[in-house]
Amino acid sequence: GMDESLLEQQSGTPSASHGGAQDDSAKLSVSIRWPIFACMFYFLSAALTTPAMPSFINQLVNDDGSMRVTERGVDLKGTFDSIDQLFTFFFDPIWGTVSDRVGRRPLQVLSCVGYTFGWATVACASPLWLLFAGRALDGTTSCMLPICQSSVKDISAPEALARNLGTLQGVAIGMAFLIGGSAGGALVQFESPRLNFAIASSVAAFAAVVLALFSPETLRPEDRAQRVEWKRANPLSTLVRLGKSRMSLAASTSFLLFWFGLNGLQVNLYNYTAYRYGWAPSVALGLQAASGLVLAASNALGPGYLGSLVGEMNVVRIGLVGFAASLAGMAVSQTGWAFAASVIAGSVATVCLPGLTGLVAAQADKDDVGATLAALDSMSTLDRFVAYKVMSRLFAWGIAHGQVGTHFYAGAGCALLGWVAFEVALCTAPRTRRGVAPEVCA
Repeated sequence: GMDESLLEQQSGTPSASHGGAQDDSAKLSVSIRWPIFACMFYFLSAALTTPAMPSFINQLVNDDGSMRVTERGVDLKGTFDSIDQLFTFFFDPIWGTVSDRVGRRPLQVLSCVGYTFGWATVACASPLWLLFAGRALDGTTSCMLPICQSSVKDISAPEALARNLGTLQGVAIGMAFLIGGSAGGALVQFESPRLNFAIASSVAAFAAVVLALFSPETLRPEDRAQRVEWKRANPLSTLVRLGKSRMSLAASTSFLLFWFGLNGLQVNLYNYTAYRYGWAPSVALGLQAASGLVLAASNALGPGYLGSLVGEMNVVRIGLVGFAASLAGMAVSQTGWAFAASVIAGSVATVCLPGLTGLVAAQADKDDVGATLAALDSMSTLDRFVAYKVMSRLFAWGIAHGQVGTHFYAGAGCALLGWVAFEVALCTAPRTRRGVAPEVCA
């Protein structure tokens, strides 16, 4: 049933009255636990495959069938991951726009169904083209994060939005990768990587059934778009939505540049630590688990506690500059311990991401929230598509030229550019726009 007291504590909103009209400030009596459940099981499915994917790709390309890290394997993994991102880029705006008309739950189910069949294809298929087809299917239906963020926006008071988005990203995504990454890493040590994909498919199928049968809808009928704006449901519409105000443009630009650097870390983590420090996958897994735990705490607790001390805009500044410093630290680390410390510091710096997402969401009209956050996610997938390939190529180049930290320096530069863009754009933003705090240029 509905947990109204939990909603009041976590969502910061009064419970909606039963029956009759509701004013615009009232929210549905739906617990935040439902978008957390949907997001957590979706990313748990993804996390189970993360430790297995590098080994799986290396076995495909190495003539001896070994999991040895090579330039060819690194490059193919970047291509393999980018296929998913390319299709997500094209379809994310469509599903976000559709969700503003039909509601969030149908798209949450669609995402899980796509993962179910996509991972099953990778688990069972051998021809390379069929493996690419499975990743394309994942990308076509991949819209869970922006839809769950939209669900949180549906049930959150404005003053609680950044905190609740942090809870979603920290508890759902952070814990999913902590649990799924640990389980997946342990499994791949003893079984074929394909078993990870089979289990991931089963997890996604379970989530799809639970969401279809039990999950409540968070988008009220009176807040829905009157029709699907198909002309706006295309990748080019993302530029219009995200650039509708200087606040939205600043937050989006900083968010994407931050993620470009973070994607470089994620796509190369297992191969980089194996090549430079001689780590076994289980050691990299331990770092990933610790990083996920810190990320979860940072996203769930940081926006509320740190924001109350220094202000929301300063939280963003601290995160962007701190992440640039942590990436530079990864590049120069001569020992595994120093590298691990820099990765943990980078996880702390993700405290800025909920605030940036909240700033974008605050600029959207109430019947355009799903499309706006899907626009941000669409640009994020384009960001990953480019970053996975570019950062993989930079790492491969570094292997050949003895400069293996090059991709971290590139990521640090991106984070600093994000900070500069944030300062320049926000200092010229009209103070009357909602979401722009008086201390913006302080």
